[in-house]
Formats: sequence, structure tokens, C-alpha cells
Amino acid sequence: MIIDTARFGQMDIDEQNIIKFRPGLLAFEDLSDYVLIDIAENRDFKWLQSIQEPGLSFLLVDPFIANPEYRVELQAEMMAKLNIARAEDVLIYTIVTVPAGGLQEATTNLVGPLVINWREKRGVQAVLEKDDLEVKYPLFKKAA
Repeated sequence: MIIDTARFGQMDIDEQNIIKFRPGLLAFEDLSDYVLIDIAENRDFKWLQSIQEPGLSFLLVDPFIANPEYRVELQAEMMAKLNIARAEDVLIYTIVTVPAGGLQEATTNLVGPLVINWREKRGVQAVLEKDDLEVKYPLFKKAA
């Protein structure tokens, strides 16, 4: 399947790799179909490209690399919705924001992780209700 993207131009993707977010991501509830795109230079990051909106892509990071103490406890309802049978089926990413100041000032949203069953190609954006999590968690420590 050929898709148009603003960031990557035309891409030939395998339809079996389309991840269905039902409902869509927060503030993008009407857009449900996405594909993960690897970043060869850094395997901790990926792009999440909308199939339906060529101009919409999100930079994702493995939150456990950004914060080794990060924990996501999946509720039974979410596990059932995503048809998760085993922990190995789950991918968790968080959305990165890169401000005008550049990548060194980038943050990631630990409150709203993306939970994906990669075998079933289903995903949701969770909203974690923990007081110790940050919406703008710094990806890089500032030099002292």
C-alpha cells in the first residue's frame, strides 16, 4: 500500500503493519490508523505516522530508556481491549516534544503512554493517574 507523508514522501507499507488506535490518540480521536517507522540511527526512537493524514507524525521514545524507574501497570480492561495475552506482546512508547530550542530541550509525556499489542496491531493512548509522572519529562539531563 502506498501512502503519502509530509515527512517521508511516498512510502510503500505493508497493510499488515497498520496499528489501529480505537479511539484515536488524544486530540486526534478521528484518526485511527498509524504505522511505526524505525529510525536507523537510534533504535530507542520511532516515528508514528498517520495513514489518514499525511502531515501527522509523532516522534516516539522508549520511556524506559528515558526514565529507568518508569512503570506502567496495565488494567485488565485495557489488556482485554487490546487482546493482550503475554507481556511480550506489548510495546510502550511515549510522545516526544521538541521545542524551538532543539533536541537537547526535548521532553516526553510519561502521563499518556501509547500501549500497543504489536501482534494484534491494536493500540491505545493510556492516561496514567500517578502524581509522580510528568507530561514534560526531560529526555536529556542538563549539564551542571
